[in-house]
Amino acid sequence: MDDSDSIDRVLIATDGSPGSLVAAEEGVRLAKKLGAGVTFVAVAHPPLPILGDPYYQRALSENLGAMRTALAKTTPYAEERHVTYDTELLEGSPAEAVLEIARSRDVDLIVVGSRGLGAVKGALLGSVSLEIVHHADRPVLVARSIDHERLGQSSRFAV
Repeated sequence: MDDSDSIDRVLIATDGSPGSLVAAEEGVRLAKKLGAGVTFVAVAHPPLPILGDPYYQRALSENLGAMRTALAKTTPYAEERHVTYDTELLEGSPAEAVLEIARSRDVDLIVVGSRGLGAVKGALLGSVSLEIVHHADRPVLVARSIDHERLGQSSRFAV
């Protein structure tokens, strides 16, 4: 691997969901192995502007607060593994914001979680991770948790 193939910065998207915590854990694990730094990003989706100013501001504050909490849940993964990190809290369309910060920071890899909705529900409800995979101009890793019950394994013995 030459210098142009090295991975120096990993962007990990989070929304506080179980899938995004899997992404944080896997992204940090990979960054540690590669000697890369991590940027955790959370994106607050803006409320509909038709709500009117006081309601809009309250809803936006709640959304931003939820994303601050999401970031706070992910940073311990980096701290435990002694991986350098920074955080970004953004507002907007989650997929668009993740892709924009990936470009502006020139990250080498984007890591996102999967909610495990399946093809039908994912298509009906939309999927941020799917949108990122389809529109990214750099590699994307979609981290998924293993469904041990589906595999007939006890999660107690899972590795």
